[in-house]
Amino acid sequence: MKKPLLTFLSWFAFAVTAHANDDVLYRSSVIVTGDREETRVPAIPEGFALAAQKLTGNPDIVHNPAFASLATGAPAMVWSYTYHDRMFGRPIHDEQGTRDRPFDLTFQFDRKRMDHAIALLGERPWLGPRPKLALVIEVTDMARSYVLAADGVHGSDLRESFEDASVRFAIPIIFPKEADLSALALDNVDAIPDGSLARLKSRLGADAILVGHLDWETNEPGWHAVWRLPLVTEGKKWEVSGVNFDAAFRNAIGGAAKRMRPPN
Repeated sequence: MKKPLLTFLSWFAFAVTAHANDDVLYRSSVIVTGDREETRVPAIPEGFALAAQKLTGNPDIVHNPAFASLATGAPAMVWSYTYHDRMFGRPIHDEQGTRDRPFDLTFQFDRKRMDHAIALLGERPWLGPRPKLALVIEVTDMARSYVLAADGVHGSDLRESFEDASVRFAIPIIFPKEADLSALALDNVDAIPDGSLARLKSRLGADAILVGHLDWETNEPGWHAVWRLPLVTEGKKWEVSGVNFDAAFRNAIGGAAKRMRPPN
């Protein structure tokens, strides 16, 4: 008689853990000035937009004609919120105390209300573990060309920006090490055979691989980026121009999420 009870408890523990892990998909953070209602409430629609993009894996959900009207009702979907002082540990110098200090404002949205809003947009939550994405990114700036590596000398700020985009869409990312890239005998990332990319993906423990170029364009000015998922059969290539690298990497991870998510 004990075995069914143990089985039930094991299932219950799994269900609770899965639910807790999914909570992050209903969460988003925005930067506000001060920790007061007059700056918090106007930030809720932006937080709702970020959470909706993360929850569905669709960065274009905000362009749905019905999205704006749903976003106005987002305050009723907020389950809780917290503040984190971005200048924590630094003395307050202004006369207004914390009024002019920047805060990370994190919203936790109610699951049922959020799911209902998403359904009204013709979408559904993308729950459970997300695919791990390996990155092979060639960067050409005004000084040099290089491929981003986990242990590379160049591109630490770019790696951090990619990590921010990873959190934004809840897509885990993996940078190859210099040794992994050397094994590919790189001349041009676009010339890497799919077989070599598949072996790299397996070696890194990734579920998919993103290959891209990030080039600084003096004429635009800004970065021009071209991305592709070579081992995915549909929607292989997309690009963005005239942006900073933060926006370029959000375009990369958001575009990959959109192409990897399960069909509605």
